[in-house]
Amino acid sequence: MENDDVESLLAELATWAEHNNRTAAVNLMEAETFLWVLEEELGVTDLAELGKGDLSELLLDVYPESIDILPDEVAGIVPTVRQLLDFAGDTQRIAGPALAVLRAELDEIEPAFADAMAEPGLKEIYDLPDRIGPIRLPSEVELAAAARECRPLARARQLALWCGAGRAVEPTGLAAADTVTAAGALGLAESAVPELFWLAEDAGFLTIIDEMTTEPGDALTHWPEGTDEQVLAVWRKAFDAGFLWYLHTRAILAGEDTLDFSSTGTWSLSLFLARHAGLPTSMVSSLVQALATGELDPDQAQRTWAAWVDEHGEPAAALLEWLTQLGAVEVGDDIVRATPLTTYAVRAKLIESGVEVPLLPPVEEMTAADLLAVGRDGLASEMEVEAVAWLGSRGAEPAAEELLAAAAEGGPADRVAVFLLVREVLGTAAAVPLRKALETPALRLHAKAALAQLLGPHPDFETSTAERAWLAVDSIAGTLLGAPAETLPDGFAVEFGPQQAGLLEQMWRVDHPDVCEVLNLLGQHHPDKTVAKAARKVAFKAADRARG
Repeated sequence: MENDDVESLLAELATWAEHNNRTAAVNLMEAETFLWVLEEELGVTDLAELGKGDLSELLLDVYPESIDILPDEVAGIVPTVRQLLDFAGDTQRIAGPALAVLRAELDEIEPAFADAMAEPGLKEIYDLPDRIGPIRLPSEVELAAAARECRPLARARQLALWCGAGRAVEPTGLAAADTVTAAGALGLAESAVPELFWLAEDAGFLTIIDEMTTEPGDALTHWPEGTDEQVLAVWRKAFDAGFLWYLHTRAILAGEDTLDFSSTGTWSLSLFLARHAGLPTSMVSSLVQALATGELDPDQAQRTWAAWVDEHGEPAAALLEWLTQLGAVEVGDDIVRATPLTTYAVRAKLIESGVEVPLLPPVEEMTAADLLAVGRDGLASEMEVEAVAWLGSRGAEPAAEELLAAAAEGGPADRVAVFLLVREVLGTAAAVPLRKALETPALRLHAKAALAQLLGPHPDFETSTAERAWLAVDSIAGTLLGAPAETLPDGFAVEFGPQQAGLLEQMWRVDHPDVCEVLNLLGQHHPDKTVAKAARKVAFKAADRARG
C-alpha cells in the first residue's frame, strides 16, 4: 500500500471505530504495522485481497521472525486484527463467507500466536538441562535488605520523584535544560542523569506516556518500603536493565550505531554457573568485545572498537563498575563474582524458562542425600564449598556413616562422589565405617580400594581382576556417563589409562547395568587408539552377553 493509502485507510478505520464505540479497542499503531507488513511480506495491498492462510502465514511465521514487538504489546495484536476484519466486513471490503473463513482462521491461530511470539527462555537459548543445582541462597529477608542498599536505585527514584507527572521527554531522555536542573537539584553529575533516567524507567519508577511525557510508576511505592517480594522484583528489573541495556543505552546516547551492544549482557548465565570460582575480568572484556563486534568484518571490528575505547573507555570496565554499584557483582584480584542477589535473579530467570533450580536447606539440616544431589546435578565448585561446610558440621565417623548409607542406596555417581570424599577429606578417620561397608555388597569393592589406599596393603583389602574390572566400569559410569562428548577423551585419559587396558577382557563379563554403554564410550572416545580398538572389540561381546 502506498503511504497515502495507509493513512487514508487508518483515518477511515478511526472514524469507523468512533461511530461503533470501539475507539478503545482499536490500536491504530498496531493496525498500521499490520497493514505495512501485509504488503511487504505477502504482497497484499488491500484488505479485500486477504485469503485463507494469509493470517496464519503472517502471524505465525512473519511476525515471530521479523517483527520487533515488546512482550507487553503481543496481547493486543490479535484483537487489532479482529477489529480490522470487522471493519473490512462492515465496509464491504470482504464478503460474508470469506469473512467467516478469516475469522475462523484467526480464532484457530490465536493461542499459537502467543506461543510463537513468546521470547525464548534461558533453557531454550542455551539448551540447558531440566535441572541445575541445588544451590544455596540467603533468605528472602536478607536478599531484600541487600537490594534496599542499592544506591543507583535510590538516585533513580529521587530523579523519578523530581520528574513527576507531565514532564516532557525527548527520545534520549530528559531535555538538556531539565538535565542540568535535575543534576543541580539532586546533587548529581550531569553525566549521570541520562543513565539514572533510563534506570528509573526500567525499574518502574517512571512511565513514559506516548513517548512524550512522564508519569510516576507503581515501583515508587514498592521500593524501598514495599514488601521483600516487591523490593526484589524492582531490583531484578534493575539487574536485567544493567546487564542487557547499560552499554546499549550508552551507545545510543553517544550516537554509536556500528557496535551492537544489545546482546552484551548474555554472560550473566556464565557468571551464575561460575558463582564460586568467578570469571576473569579479561574474559568478560573479551566476551563483550566479541558480542559487540560479531557482525563486523575483522578490520572494521578492530577499528571501531579501538575508536570507542579511545573516546569512552573500556566497555567491560564501565559495565562492571555499574553492576558493582547495583550490587550485582563483586570484583577483586581481576575476578568477577556474582553476588547472592545476582544468583537469586538468574535462578528466577532459569525457573521461569523451565529449569528446576532447588535450594539447599541450612547446613545443619542437610542430609547426605542433599549433599550428593549437589555433586550429581550441580557444579564441582558448589560441591567443594558444600562438602567442606557439611563435613565440618559433623564428626568424621558420623559423616562417613551417613555418606556410605546414602551411597548404598544410590547409583554409580553417588558411589564415586562418596568414596572420593571419604578418601580425600575424611581419610583414615573414616576407617571404621569403611570396614563396616565391606559387608554391604554395593559398597564392598569401593571400600576395599579405599582402605587399601588409606591403610596400605592387607589381605582383607585385596581385589581380584574381575573385581577391579567391575570397579573400573562403575567408576567410569559414575564420572563420565552423560558427560559432553567433547570432554570424554580427557576424562578417559584420567579414569582409564593404557595401563588398565588389560582389564577390558574382564570388563565385558561383569554384571553391571552400565557395562555396554561404558565399553561403547571407551571405544568411541578413548584418546589411545589401541585402547579404543580393544574396547570396541569387547563391546560386541558385552552386547551379545546382554542379549543372551
